[in-house]
Amino acid sequence: MSEFLQYGLAAVLLLLTVLSTQLVVLGLLRLLLPERRLRMPPLPDEALPDVVVQLPVRNEGSLALRVAAAAARMDWPADKLEIQVLDDGDADFHEALKQSVLDVVPPGTKISVLRRGERTGFKAGNLAFGLKHSQAPFAAVFDADFIPPRDFLRRTVPALVADSELCFVQARWGHANRNCNWLTRAQGFLLDSHFAVEQEARFRAGLPMSFNGTAGVWRREAIENAGGWTGDTLTEDLDLSMRCAMHGWRMAYVKDLEVPAELPETAAAWHAQQARWTKGHAQCARKLVPAILASRLPLAHKLAMCLQMCQFSFYTLAFVSAVIGLMLMAIDAVYMPSVGAFGLFVTTFGIGVSFGYLFLGQKLLNRHRMIGLHRSLLLAVIFPSGLILSNTKATFEAFFSSQMSFTRTLRAGERYAGGWRGTAELIAGVFLPVFAIAEQPWSAPFFTIAVAGLVSIGAMGFSGTLPRSQRQEVRRLSGE
Repeated sequence: MSEFLQYGLAAVLLLLTVLSTQLVVLGLLRLLLPERRLRMPPLPDEALPDVVVQLPVRNEGSLALRVAAAAARMDWPADKLEIQVLDDGDADFHEALKQSVLDVVPPGTKISVLRRGERTGFKAGNLAFGLKHSQAPFAAVFDADFIPPRDFLRRTVPALVADSELCFVQARWGHANRNCNWLTRAQGFLLDSHFAVEQEARFRAGLPMSFNGTAGVWRREAIENAGGWTGDTLTEDLDLSMRCAMHGWRMAYVKDLEVPAELPETAAAWHAQQARWTKGHAQCARKLVPAILASRLPLAHKLAMCLQMCQFSFYTLAFVSAVIGLMLMAIDAVYMPSVGAFGLFVTTFGIGVSFGYLFLGQKLLNRHRMIGLHRSLLLAVIFPSGLILSNTKATFEAFFSSQMSFTRTLRAGERYAGGWRGTAELIAGVFLPVFAIAEQPWSAPFFTIAVAGLVSIGAMGFSGTLPRSQRQEVRRLSGE
């Protein structure tokens, strides 16, 4: 029994090493490959194409008005710019939202507030619904908490005009509230590295990359060629991106175009967001990995796409390795020297890669001299460990359940009803050290970080009722 479990543990540790190695490779590609410049021809206004700006919203209140106003301010010929506020919120407040939107945009703006009346396909269905009401060849997408800069279209659409093989151009996310608390600072580090290291590395290497759901512009032809927006996964952006790659489309990333947005400010909100993203990645892997492996894509592209979709498995693998470790402890197993040494290497390697990956992201964005850098780095490693239970659950649901529910990320000032949301993490974080103390020394670093993460996320998991809903905010802004 002991030998069987140890071989299983070694296999899990090997897979964790692959995920860490992926980050190392992407970091090296980002550092060693030359910068790629997109062709951005200076187009006169009469040569600019029609663009529809899609703003999918759901009970977003003042944020919906803010993003609509920002979209209306973008520098593009008025007769070639169409804005769609795609309202998937409650029917009772649709008219209030419509009037409020019209009040905050300049007269003559081509803007429509559309409501489809049902939520089939969630955000993907909403975006597809909007495309049915426009003939524009290019579609920009912004979530409600984003604020597109005035020159956004001028710095993205020309690249799509100049290169007919590009399916989308993605901009970098900024974080307007990154200094709100330690949780938002940690999230900022994680997302900074995703964009500055991963996305830029894939772009430089000519590898397929994922649209990030917002702050980008799509070519309508590519969307339709790949089968359109589909709502059978919770990460419709990753799903469509990978299908486009299989159809031969390329992607682009503009690293110096930042679109500010807001990060979840509570553990409950971040907890729910990450579980949704993890479940969506797992659903995409289940759906697309077999087709990718069977495709005629280059081997490097296949590996990059599969590993990108399988990043979610870190949490499940970490959970499984912890369970196996506890089982070995329970039977008083003596570790084989090779397994113990490998475990120590994987733990050290993984922690080192995590810190290096996060620091590199800050270095590339010239934020490495910021005050509190080391504390933020440490928390950016610790906090994700507190998601192991919820993200493992989300992964199992993706593979063994057909249930689909889309929980919108809470905005600033919102709270989930129902009280404490972190009980499981607190229980695991309190009892795990009891077992970890009796474990082999090589496992101590893993358990230390895992316990710190579980206790942190669990302790921050309190959420009360929403004092004033965003829907009430819409009514207030509309003067009702």
